[in-house]
Amino acid sequence: MRAGLALLMAALAVAMAQPATAQPVDDLQRDDARVQTIGWRLSSANAPYCQRAAPGIGLLLGDVQTFADPALARTVYGLSGDVAVAAVAAGSPAEAAGLAANTVVTAIAGVPVGPAPPRGNWGRFLALQSRLEQTAAKDGKVSLTLGDGRVVTVPAAPSCGVRFIVDDAKDNAAATRSQVRIGREAMDRLGDDEAMIAALLAHELAHAALDHETVLGTGRRSTAAVRRTEREADRLSVWILANAGYPPEAAPRMIRQIEPRSLLFIPGASHGKASTRAAEMAAEIKVMRAQPDTNWALRFRREP
Repeated sequence: MRAGLALLMAALAVAMAQPATAQPVDDLQRDDARVQTIGWRLSSANAPYCQRAAPGIGLLLGDVQTFADPALARTVYGLSGDVAVAAVAAGSPAEAAGLAANTVVTAIAGVPVGPAPPRGNWGRFLALQSRLEQTAAKDGKVSLTLGDGRVVTVPAAPSCGVRFIVDDAKDNAAATRSQVRIGREAMDRLGDDEAMIAALLAHELAHAALDHETVLGTGRRSTAAVRRTEREADRLSVWILANAGYPPEAAPRMIRQIEPRSLLFIPGASHGKASTRAAEMAAEIKVMRAQPDTNWALRFRREP
């Protein structure tokens, strides 16, 4: 579930004190926009090397039914419907098409958004976001019917085909083969340092790009297997950062800052000490810079 009553009330006070056109209106939307922007930058820059790359548009939907109080959420964000744009990545096709946060969406690819699920339910959001992403990947474009009746068709652009999500109920970060999730508390601990937030997202994008979900499989995972995937994600993250124009040195700096607080990874032998991991990242930066290019699909050395 997203923001509780107290947070929504605070956001409403902020919204009432600003012009009606002010976007976005609260910290949650600002965090969503920041993660979409950084995620799009990482994903689009590394699309040539991602095995499961797919066209995307850099847009995250929102559904008031994921909030504790849907009616209050509609009031806070000034919505005439339940489903709207939650965040648009800077530099993305969605931004170029003129879409902005809190633009109501009534249909995706001509299919209506459908009836409201129970309060606190993420089912409709996940189904709609998947429809948007799958249409963009299949057709190279996606049409959105807006609350004012306009239909906007957004051409898609190359990306790694990974969704980025801010979860305000969690304080860590994780990834599957198709999704990267970051907790708002983890972002708060990194402060306003965009490069370190990018390093955290790059580590998780590395897990997705290397499909560590399949590598590890289901059931009990050995310490050695987990450590191999973490080492790979640590090392690949510096390549991902470099391709997106971020300083790769942000990766070891991020590990040193965040891991001792037990926010990013499960502490213990399976993930290694922060100092060891930072040293391995620094060594990988040297390896990367000795290569003729940063094509990690060709030049990155996988763990045995």
